[in-house]
Amino acid sequence: MTRLLTMVLLAAVLSGLPAPPVEAGVGDDAFAKGRELLSQGDFPKALDSFAAAARADRNNRQYLREYALLRRVVELRRQLEAENDPQRWAYIARSLHAYYVGEGLYDEALALNRRMHARLKDASSAILLAETALAVNDPAEAADVLGGLAPDQSTPTVQALLGVALARMGLGDEARQLAAELSLPDNPGPRTLYTAARLRAMTSDPEAAVGLLIRCFESTPPSILAGYKTHAQRCPDFASLASTGALAEALATASRVPESECSGGTSCAGCPMRAKCASGPRQ
Repeated sequence: MTRLLTMVLLAAVLSGLPAPPVEAGVGDDAFAKGRELLSQGDFPKALDSFAAAARADRNNRQYLREYALLRRVVELRRQLEAENDPQRWAYIARSLHAYYVGEGLYDEALALNRRMHARLKDASSAILLAETALAVNDPAEAADVLGGLAPDQSTPTVQALLGVALARMGLGDEARQLAAELSLPDNPGPRTLYTAARLRAMTSDPEAAVGLLIRCFESTPPSILAGYKTHAQRCPDFASLASTGALAEALATASRVPESECSGGTSCAGCPMRAKCASGPRQ
């Protein structure tokens, strides 16, 4: 099913491109230029470059995917400015946030997250803004945003992330106090476990940090597990674990969440292609 949808998407993209291909070798240059322009936040010119790359080599699916994705992002950016419905606006903003962070466009993400939190003023928007602020090494803004939430908005994830921000600011006693007071729910999600692991690592509790990371990775669906592990490898909060080899131990953890290999879902019950699946349906 996923393969069929991919083929349909690529066909649609090709139908929207001018027909004549350009000479060989231009595709690589155009694609590289597009990546450079994207890193600078110049979305329209990056889109033009990706389109040129796709025209030059219509068999290169990477070019086509990048063009199709950025074309959608450009459209979402336009829609965000015109959208009046609060729920729809928040959905578009979160989609753009995911793209910006995935591409490492933290300046774009930070500006967007500030707008989101000013508009939504909830724990979720505060967490997104704080995480982006920490990614650009601005723990003071992260602490200010999280610390400004009302008591009934102070979730375990908020408290753990606030502790990380305080630890990054050199306020170790305050961070350790938050770590001591942190109480996780009975069935915490991967994000809560991961943030709690960051706090434990930053407050000199490596054994607890590794245990929380392992629980996080075990409870994360396989299709998004690589993202968590890549973040953990790069996250400065885990530097003490990396120096001892404890991080490598946690990174070896596999997911225990059942997930369809073909579509990323947990079941084949609703898939119209389930009867033709060679591996058989997953329950």
